[in-house]
Amino acid sequence: MLCLNQIDASNYQVASPQPTEYTTCTYVLAQQSDIGINAWALTPEQGFQIATAIGICWAFGYAFRAVGQFLKPKSSLEGE
Repeated sequence: MLCLNQIDASNYQVASPQPTEYTTCTYVLAQQSDIGINAWALTPEQGFQIATAIGICWAFGYAFRAVGQFLKPKSSLEGE
């Protein structure tokens, strides 16, 4: 991780030497190796869970639209 300190409104400088506590830094730049996870590397089970959640959202949207069309007065459907 790199600790950045703010010089002025739009410029930052890498702190030298790097502090042991990052709470004093204005910004902290983290590399993927520092974090230890890859957000895009999903297991098939995780991908299936996300796809299922999206499908459920689409199904609820379709159901609410169908109920709304059913409850709409007939006169508004005929263009009067």
